[in-house]
Amino acid sequence: MSKEVLSIFVKNLIPGTVKTRLAEDLGMDLAMEIYKELVGITAEVTDVLKINKCVYYSEYIESHDQFDDANYEKHIQEGKDLGQRMQNCFYDAFELGCDKIILIGSDTPDITDKIISQGFAALDKYDVVIGPAQDGGFYLIGMKEPHENLLNKQTYGHDEVLNELLDEIEDRDLSVFKLPTLIDIDVKDDLKKAGIEIVFEDEDDIEENNGVENKPI
Repeated sequence: MSKEVLSIFVKNLIPGTVKTRLAEDLGMDLAMEIYKELVGITAEVTDVLKINKCVYYSEYIESHDQFDDANYEKHIQEGKDLGQRMQNCFYDAFELGCDKIILIGSDTPDITDKIISQGFAALDKYDVVIGPAQDGGFYLIGMKEPHENLLNKQTYGHDEVLNELLDEIEDRDLSVFKLPTLIDIDVKDDLKKAGIEIVFEDEDDIEENNGVENKPI
């Protein structure tokens, strides 16, 4: 396995489990379509990176999806909650002898291959690299050592996740590099902030999806 590894967390497209907060405003079907588009963006961005890449699915491994089976190793996330699943992802890669590991989600439309590459380069000098999200979370986390339980001491899904993580990093006397702050898509307002608009073909579609009418994602 390559000494640099990019891991990507992806949710399987199971109705009622994908982008639930977005679904509250736009409906389950549209939320799933938006997430599918975001996953496609993530695949396009990471395809160009000439490093080892792994996709970690939430429930089961998808074959012949947007991530080419020939270019991505595929696994299932393991752990009772998000923090434990992320921590286990790092443990797995370091046990295989990797030197630098970056983990990203799949709902950040403005992420680029350059940002990810910048993260790997920063790990030459820093212990941890973080991509802050505007909502108070993070879209990217990277390490060059496993740092036991660094990611599973926090609760997730609130606007202090990043601050809690930074406090933990400071308590451990670790150095950290922050990448550009980006928007990840969790609620309808995030779509507007990211410049993503949605168009519906007729009025029935608009009413069915709470009146959002714009240009395609």
